[in-house]
Amino acid sequence: MCGITAYVGNEPAANKILASLKKLEYRGYDSAGIAFFENEKIEIIKAVGTISELEKKMQQKRISSNLAIGHTRWATHGKASLENAHPHSSQDKKVCVIHNGIIENYQTIKNELKEFHFASQTDTEVFANYFSKNLNGGYLLEDVLRTLGKTITKMKGSFSFAIMIEGFEDKIFFIKEKSPLVLGVGNGFHMLSSDEMALDEKTEQVVYLSDGDYGFISKNSYCILSNGKIVKRRKLPFTAQVQSVHMGKFTSFMEKEIEEGSFACFNTMLTLLNQNLQKLEEAIKNSQKVFVVGCGTALHAGEVFKYVLEKECKTDVFLDYASEFRYKKPNIDKNSLCIFISQSGETADTLASASYAKGKGATLVAVTNVKTSRITKICNIVVLTRAGVEVSVASTKAYMAQLSALYFLITIFGKVKNEKISFSPTDILEIYNQKKEIIDAEKITLVANHIKNEKSLFFVGRGLDYFLAKEGALKLKEITYIHCEAFAGGEMKHGSLSLIDDESFVVCVLTQKNLLDKMMSNIIEMQSRGAKVILFSPFSELQNKVFCFVPLKKLKSHLMPFVAMRPLQMLALKCCEQKSLNPDMPRNLAKSVTVE
Repeated sequence: MCGITAYVGNEPAANKILASLKKLEYRGYDSAGIAFFENEKIEIIKAVGTISELEKKMQQKRISSNLAIGHTRWATHGKASLENAHPHSSQDKKVCVIHNGIIENYQTIKNELKEFHFASQTDTEVFANYFSKNLNGGYLLEDVLRTLGKTITKMKGSFSFAIMIEGFEDKIFFIKEKSPLVLGVGNGFHMLSSDEMALDEKTEQVVYLSDGDYGFISKNSYCILSNGKIVKRRKLPFTAQVQSVHMGKFTSFMEKEIEEGSFACFNTMLTLLNQNLQKLEEAIKNSQKVFVVGCGTALHAGEVFKYVLEKECKTDVFLDYASEFRYKKPNIDKNSLCIFISQSGETADTLASASYAKGKGATLVAVTNVKTSRITKICNIVVLTRAGVEVSVASTKAYMAQLSALYFLITIFGKVKNEKISFSPTDILEIYNQKKEIIDAEKITLVANHIKNEKSLFFVGRGLDYFLAKEGALKLKEITYIHCEAFAGGEMKHGSLSLIDDESFVVCVLTQKNLLDKMMSNIIEMQSRGAKVILFSPFSELQNKVFCFVPLKKLKSHLMPFVAMRPLQMLALKCCEQKSLNPDMPRNLAKSVTVE
């Protein structure tokens, strides 16, 4: 989940590292640090908190080195503290390391290093000392490369490292194993980064490293090895959308990305309509069971997909959290179609589940926003969403793009199974072509003002609306720290109604006409206990029946998520703003969950 970056080239490295870290901050912002050479010795500057805290410390020292490594942390081993912040040094201070991932057997290795004193609680410091011990004073290049190869076979888990070694002031060494790491090639410089978009804008080509790769970068060259042999990896043009990571006129990335949700839907659907789908159609035709797997927001998109697909195509779907999926040992075989949803394509639990399903002979479909991610290499078929770069930790436009891609899949299921679907891809395009969305920003701001100081909130819906309520609750709890829980409307009376009193606020989603009467009965039940109901609905006749009514545009029932979700996202944002919190950096969270 952490972000690592490294630069060696013609220009001062500090500013390059700082700019890269700011683009990687979505991966963690508990602490940050930089290491560089000064008078042939390794120097380290670290700070607890966001990149801005590190920047303040860096301004106090003139850093002229043309080689540096940098890290922004999401704490896994050890609390967020200066001692646990990266970079970490070996006891003899000759090896300096930054790390993204988890070394699962670090405690076993630590027990073998009884002669070492550890200054932190991290698994990364264990690596630094283990590496230093095995280097054993050998400071020829071949010694270092041999030790890298030995180390990668010793460590278990998912990890990428960038390593500085005293005596090699012109090189940065690296290891990649199941955690993202890309190599950037420029005129007179090379870089390493956890994310392509964090490479310097002067980067010309990018190399996507494979698991098991290790080697080094220098100003004018690089070397990649695997299993002790030099290997070549394909160089591709650098095409990262550098401009899209700027906030522009918006006050937060989340605000910007909610605004971009419409285009993400439109662009995803338009792109998929122009793709060759023969392989996907064959997979659906040959499937007897369908599994859908994801985490968090991706799973909520999968729940909508399951509900609509089962209704429209009479196809049973098994859905589960990626973190639970493989441990249940689901009954998967060669006739199974498994759909894995992941914005980054690097979500550790989802990757592990995909590998499990692949081992059972299933056909795998990846729904992801990153065409070069690990999930695309595991799965047989890739359905790309076109959300563009999403920076804010709370996913908004990526969720909308996932809905678009999944609804497109439903139409393909309908075609293959000869089922008449109640909507078409064109219907979704027209929502945004004709601006059919209605977002009453003034009303949403008013609602946010009512709920901003609450300690606990209820989100309630029935049928398809229940899944929207779940995602709405997740968005609000992520960035406001208000406890939010989503309930299926009919389940309130089975225990949860006991929590309702005359101080309770309940956010209800009601978009399905066939459930209108049932849901209104649930609302009346809650109101009779004193609840103040905030209703998101296209049914204007209900506006005088609740505490506050937020209007939605009326569409075909199964298309309502496309106009209901963005107002719920905006509610979370407005509430966050009124609490003077940073919506892009919620505490304890990071965007790309690359550890289990």
